[in-house]
Amino acid sequence: MASQVILITGCAQGIGKEAALFLARDPQCRFKVYATMRNMATRQEELKTEAGNILNDTLFIRELDVTKQETIDKTVKEIVNNEGQIDVLVNNAGVAFAPWWETGSIQSFYDIMEINYFGCVRMTRAVVPHMKEKRSGKILQISSVSGFHAAPISIQYHASKFALEGFSESIAPPLRKFNIWVSVIEPGYVATKMTLPYGDNPSALYTKAARTIPGEEERKIVTDMLTSDPEIVIGNETQGPEELARLFQDIILSPNPDFRYQTSQTIKRLAREKFVDPTGNTIMNAWLKQ
Repeated sequence: MASQVILITGCAQGIGKEAALFLARDPQCRFKVYATMRNMATRQEELKTEAGNILNDTLFIRELDVTKQETIDKTVKEIVNNEGQIDVLVNNAGVAFAPWWETGSIQSFYDIMEINYFGCVRMTRAVVPHMKEKRSGKILQISSVSGFHAAPISIQYHASKFALEGFSESIAPPLRKFNIWVSVIEPGYVATKMTLPYGDNPSALYTKAARTIPGEEERKIVTDMLTSDPEIVIGNETQGPEELARLFQDIILSPNPDFRYQTSQTIKRLAREKFVDPTGNTIMNAWLKQ
């Protein structure tokens, strides 16, 4: 059986890098992985070193900036010309923190949406025609628990992930008719080099951001919300990027993957608690209880 051709964005570090390496090292050589990143000049060496002898065999590194259509078109065209197809797209590139929403520049909303939302839209639009032609494909949208469960911090990030979830849910049914399967993955706290300073304390990520809120009263309100019950923020289960990489492999190999995947038991509980109450009061009261 021919290897499945996989295109992953945001592979300079974290989930994207680990997923690219994990899939490209598959003992059965079931995957050819094109690991892409925005800044090849400064970020590719670590991935090349870790790739070792799979580099340019089952793992290929290419430059791709999800905010620049010309780089998307160039890389997608190259892959299709070389391989004849793209079987899987993993929309992983993203950014998280931004200034406080009331006092920071409005540009901060545009900047995060440009990568986390419009970047995924651009990538999806670029590969779907090729998948339709083959009547086969899988698109993995790397969302977050923040895509359905918003916390009162990093507002721009939450908004971008909610937008991604809405986009994905809208396109999934008609694409399924072409045998193109869209799956949304909703991780919580993933221990990567970016989160290393916070150890196994997920709430520390948000409480650090809360310290930048300019107003003393609001800073205390938000900090209290984030620290009173860490599980309501992002869950208390720390996952490694390799755990998500295995999940990606399971989805890629599944003949009929689910539309949504919560990656831990805590996140599944948060989803149940939110969606069982159509008024939204359950989750609102949980934030306001302290």
